[in-house]
Amino acid sequence: MPRPSQRDRILDAYTDLVVTSGPETVTLDAVASAAGVSKGGLLYHFGSREALLEGLLARARALNDDDLAAARSAPEGVARYYLRTSVDEPAAGSPVYRATVALIKLATTEPRAAEATRRCLAGWRAALTDELGDPFAADLVAAVGDGIYLRAIVGDSSEGLGGAIEEVLRRVGPR
Repeated sequence: MPRPSQRDRILDAYTDLVVTSGPETVTLDAVASAAGVSKGGLLYHFGSREALLEGLLARARALNDDDLAAARSAPEGVARYYLRTSVDEPAAGSPVYRATVALIKLATTEPRAAEATRRCLAGWRAALTDELGDPFAADLVAAVGDGIYLRAIVGDSSEGLGGAIEEVLRRVGPR
């Protein structure tokens, strides 16, 4: 496995700091230190705090788009994929999970992060609606998956609900 580029290490560090400390406490010096680069090295790749934010937003959108494409081609279908990964991804601390948590935390104070989050949610809602054929059922599946994700952010495993994916789909799936 190739070593991550300096740019990727910086984005990883920024994401981790936003997730663990909250966006309001993150400084360029802290990101550089966490990434193991000089502040000059950080500024070479991201000329400002704004550029760093844009880099994180672009990465989060790309990870979401890749995840959505994987769901659309998954043999299990989009709804099962969405619910299963709502349980699996937080437990594994996957890059898409970390990026999503960072977006949610940034969305409280950063309109561009809120817009990126809405764009990601809209893509999933459309994919779920395409599969289930019912926008209301799609919103219910999304709400269950989102609830599992939000519980994971605060350390609740949602074991009971996470183990009941087939029951959720039986109740809201197409008739």
